[in-house]
Amino acid sequence: MKARLCILFLFIISFSECWMQIADCGLLKSEIRNPKSEMSRDAAIKLFTDANEKYLQASKLIAARNNQEAEQKLKDAALQYEIILLNGYKNGQIYYNLGNTYYRQGELGKSILNFRRAQRLMPRNADLDANLRLVKSSTEDKEVSSEVPVVIRRILFWFFLLNQNELIILAVSLYVVLMMLLFFLIILKYSWLKRIIIGFSTGLFIAVVSLGVKGYMEHAVSHGVIITSKCQVRYGPGEEYEPKFEIHDGAECVIEGEKDNWYRVYVYVGVKQDTRSKTSGEEKVGKEIRIGWLPKKNVDII
Repeated sequence: MKARLCILFLFIISFSECWMQIADCGLLKSEIRNPKSEMSRDAAIKLFTDANEKYLQASKLIAARNNQEAEQKLKDAALQYEIILLNGYKNGQIYYNLGNTYYRQGELGKSILNFRRAQRLMPRNADLDANLRLVKSSTEDKEVSSEVPVVIRRILFWFFLLNQNELIILAVSLYVVLMMLLFFLIILKYSWLKRIIIGFSTGLFIAVVSLGVKGYMEHAVSHGVIITSKCQVRYGPGEEYEPKFEIHDGAECVIEGEKDNWYRVYVYVGVKQDTRSKTSGEEKVGKEIRIGWLPKKNVDII
C-alpha cells in the first residue's frame, strides 16, 4: 500500500515539474514567435529595451516642454515596437507599451487598438484597464457598450481572468491529472478517488467549453478600431453611396462582412435623448446600433 502511495506521489511531483517547464517556455508570458522570423529573442529584447528607454526620454522631454524632440522619440519608440511585433513576437507588454506611446502622440485609435490586443494577453492587468478607460474617455464618439454584469464576472471568474493560452494549459493540466487519477483508481481501487475524478472531469469540461467560447469571441467575430481622424460610414460599399453617419478616431466596431476594399460594420453609439430626469436634470443616454460600410484603410482589426 505504501509503495502505491509513493508511486502516486512521484507522479504528482513529475507532473508539477512538467507544468513549470511549460510555464517557463513563454506560453504563460503570452509570447508567440513566428518560426520564420529572422530576429532572435536576444535582438528582440534589446530592441524592446531601447524602445522603452526612448519612451522614458520622451516623457522627460514632454515634462520639459521640448515637444518637438519628444515627438521624434515617441515615433522612434513606436517604430521599434512595431518591428518586434512584425517579427512574430506577440507579447502583451509590447502591445501595452505601444498603446501608451500612441496615446502620447495623440493617436487614440491606434492606442485603443493596441490596448485591446494587450487585454487578450494580459486580462488581469489593472494599469492596462485604467489606461484604456482613460483613452476611451478622450474619444469623440461616446459608445455605450454592453458590459458584462459584475455577478456574471464573479461567477465565471476564470473566463475573464485567464487568457486563451492559460486556458489551454489549464485544460491540458486537468486532462493529465484526470488520466493519472483513472490510472491509480485501477491500481489502488480507492472509492474516494471516484469523487475526485468526477470533480476533475467537471473542471475539464468547463475549461474546454470556456476555451471554445473565448476562441470564438476572439477569432470568429472580428472587432475593429477606427484609426483615422474621422470617416464616413456609407449605405453601401462604394464612394457612390451616400454617407449614413460619421465616426471618429478610436471608435470600436464589429465587422460583419466585406466586399472589395470595404467592411460592413456595426457600432454601438451613445444617443442623447431629450428626456431629462426631474431630480438630476441630466440627459439620458440611450443605445443605438448603427450599421454601414466603411473603407478598410480606415479600420484595423484587433
